Amino acid sequence: MIPVYSSWLNAHGKLWYDDRYYRLAWIIWPQALAVVLVLFFWAMPPSVKSAPWAKPVDTAARFKELLALRDSAKSNQQAMDTLERDARGGEPLAQFFYATLFDADLKLSTLVQPDTGKAVDWYGRGAAQGDEWSLSNLATIYFAGVRVRQDYTRACFYARKVALNAFPNALRVKGDCYARGLGGTPVDLAQAVTAYEAAYNKGNVRAGAALGYFYENGLGGKPRNPEMALKFYRAAADKGDALGLHNLGAAYNSGMLGLQRDGDEAARLIIRALEVRYDVTLQSLTNHPEVWTSDFWQNLQRRLAEKGLYSSAIDGRANPATLDAVKRLASG
Repeated sequence: MIPVYSSWLNAHGKLWYDDRYYRLAWIIWPQALAVVLVLFFWAMPPSVKSAPWAKPVDTAARFKELLALRDSAKSNQQAMDTLERDARGGEPLAQFFYATLFDADLKLSTLVQPDTGKAVDWYGRGAAQGDEWSLSNLATIYFAGVRVRQDYTRACFYARKVALNAFPNALRVKGDCYARGLGGTPVDLAQAVTAYEAAYNKGNVRAGAALGYFYENGLGGKPRNPEMALKFYRAAADKGDALGLHNLGAAYNSGMLGLQRDGDEAARLIIRALEVRYDVTLQSLTNHPEVWTSDFWQNLQRRLAEKGLYSSAIDGRANPATLDAVKRLASG
């Protein structure tokens, strides 16, 4: 069969090959049409309103909202279920507040029993997303070692992550990690001072006592300043802090920081440190009795006798009976 071509195709073919302007027009006009269509649709008003941008989360408002929900969840099952749903949905702040309901140190809920395992699990979920409050509580839980096995590595891992707006106890732990090189933390006295100051400004008494030590010895960028050291030690001792009691007692024993030696005041402070079971005091008295003066030992024996813990001679010597009484007082 012989193919039949239309006259239009014949004419088009002839022009395509014979007329370069015709050929150029066929190349250009589809592109021009595409440009016109794009401009047309761009200029047309939208038939549907654009969806609004999502509003950023107001962290402070959300914190207050979840705090109120948690407080209600202490005794209200519906609130408890709502908080659990938000926590399981992955919101780190909700995970923190949900964890607090199981925290054995807080004992907030009347609906569930304290469960340290669950508290640590939910704190861990929040901490994994960088939640400051969860990081803070994990740092203090592992540092104290009361509800879980004491683990300085974990405590310092979490404490080093907290910012200066964290809970004061966690900031104090952070200071201890850097000051003492705990849990594999590189010793960094400047970092320790920064953490201690932040904790102290938030009301942590032990952090103040630690700052006293830095001023006493001129560490962490602080100048050696006996007056400042004494100020911090007194403030901490007045509030019953063991480190403040011990260091102030040691200062009265040796006549340091501008104090006159006073064996009776030293004994009074050291007795209080023993009563709160401060291991540093116990170890100092039993392992290095020679650093404590005879006047101190005499007054300590008298005070131990008043408590019914010592009945031997008041001779100002660290004899076995005296040390035994010291150990019994420290053990409670």
